[in-house]
Amino acid sequence: MLGMLGKTGIPISLIGAAMSPDEIEQRIIRAYVQLACTPETDGSRTVTVVRFGALEARLTEIPEELRLPGLPWLWLELYSHSRQAVVDSCGCTELDEPELTLAVELIINARQWVQDLH
Repeated sequence: MLGMLGKTGIPISLIGAAMSPDEIEQRIIRAYVQLACTPETDGSRTVTVVRFGALEARLTEIPEELRLPGLPWLWLELYSHSRQAVVDSCGCTELDEPELTLAVELIINARQWVQDLH
């Protein structure tokens, strides 16, 4: 089962369950680049990185006029479609190696959590 395609044309559903940390990092970087071409919705831009069943990892950019001093302007969010809410997130300001590592770990932990539920 391929699942639905993301904005980049890459499947984003349960195929992500077999992704390596490097593949997840590449998806995050591609989502970051894709943000520049994504229209704003409710004052922010969001691109799906990967989806595990009802749980979606997405990268959200807060527009400059809505940013609060000292807070990150990029957020990797884990959104639960069943709860209709963000269940976890991590903020990024540079999307440098340490922040990418944290973002990848967030997705890996989410993937494991979803697998444990099934």
